Amino acid sequence: MVYGLTGGTGSGKTTVANYLTEMGYTVIDADVIARSLTDPGSNVLQLLAETFGEEILAEDGSLIRKRLGDIVFNNKEKLQQLNDIMGPSMDKAFLKALNDAVLERPYSKVFFDAPTLYESGREYMVDKVWVVAAGLETRIKRIMDRDGLSREQVLARMANQLPEEEKIRRADVVIYNDGTLEDLRRAVEKALK
Repeated sequence: MVYGLTGGTGSGKTTVANYLTEMGYTVIDADVIARSLTDPGSNVLQLLAETFGEEILAEDGSLIRKRLGDIVFNNKEKLQQLNDIMGPSMDKAFLKALNDAVLERPYSKVFFDAPTLYESGREYMVDKVWVVAAGLETRIKRIMDRDGLSREQVLARMANQLPEEEKIRRADVVIYNDGTLEDLRRAVEKALK
């Protein structure tokens, strides 16, 4: 079984992914895949620079993710351009990682940790979807604390994601994360059962 693991920014999805990894499950991280695809000198990075400008590149030729994020997270058209550039390579890399995971552990559950699983249209690649959810104010505070962003910046990023209510509606399993870390761990264990 392949499970999609998603949730709005600040929901605690990464914490859930870490728990699953600690428990011995294979977690394929879409962000790790994306980073590997944008290594200096890669074709994907070159296309991103052509599309969004050389200012997204550091002096050493690496991607300045925050600068790219500032460009795309406030503009739905630019975000779509980013998804169009990254999408085919992401799909190919995910399928390779999935194949490797299945060959290594044929009867195990595999989780695809993808923050934009629904937004990118990749839910067809998984058997079931787990959504990690938390209250709006909780999520805003977490992101402000984690990323050093203003409330307005956080809300702008959230505006480019599918509303949490829609993710919950479409999910097979919802893990609510408004309590303690121990509450979250128990919720993950319950979902696994």
